[in-house]
Amino acid sequence: MLKKGKVWGKKLVAGIMLAVMVLGNTTVSAEAATNDTGKKVAIVQENNYRKTLCKGFLGKSYGSVVDGIRCDCSGYTRAALNRLESKGRKGTALKNVQVGAACTRDWVNGSSITYTTGVAEDDEISWAKQTKLAIGKKSSGASKLSNLELGDVVVYGRGSSTTHIAVYFGKFSSMDKVKDYLEDIGVYDRNALKKASGDKYQSNGKTVIRKYGNSPYWRIHSTCSGIMIDNDIAGTSPYTSSFGNWKWTFSSGINVIE
Repeated sequence: MLKKGKVWGKKLVAGIMLAVMVLGNTTVSAEAATNDTGKKVAIVQENNYRKTLCKGFLGKSYGSVVDGIRCDCSGYTRAALNRLESKGRKGTALKNVQVGAACTRDWVNGSSITYTTGVAEDDEISWAKQTKLAIGKKSSGASKLSNLELGDVVVYGRGSSTTHIAVYFGKFSSMDKVKDYLEDIGVYDRNALKKASGDKYQSNGKTVIRKYGNSPYWRIHSTCSGIMIDNDIAGTSPYTSSFGNWKWTFSSGINVIE
């Protein structure tokens, strides 16, 4: 019987396609998932998800061009999510992710995400038709940090204006735990990151992890100091006040599983 991973985001209901999925050395049957509207659900395993958000992005300068997209805060969010894919070994296969929101305001005004899902069987993937899903607002105003889920996007603003966007990265008890995790999943080699003054870890002189206070909730985003991971989602530090106030939380449309 398939061991069910915890799913962040919308509750999934069973789909109709059956497949073979390999977990370690055990072959088990798996079901492609659909949401309550009958649309195929984009599923990514959490290590794959976080590695994709980081690899080729962390340490890059604000405004760097990746995959033809200028990585300001909204551009980074779009470029990183667009890179998500899965071969189906630990869930429904996924490819061709395209985030429709071209700027931060688009998330608030209403946008969509498109992707193609499939199921792997005998080293072959049966792909379904492309799915288009509206990006859903989960809450307005600063929510409880404990309510954040992998797959969430956090938008900041002042008044009715949007000012910044970040992707929730997860809960880690310390900056060192974030560093160890990045090494564990292969974003960096062991001991490649160097601790610097001011509660930072750097790679080749570029800050990639920054600690503000003691919050265990971390985000990844493009800042004027480059693309990095930090723990000031709620915006309590004077060093991040320029981002504005946490005003909206959105589901990216990507469901992240253990």
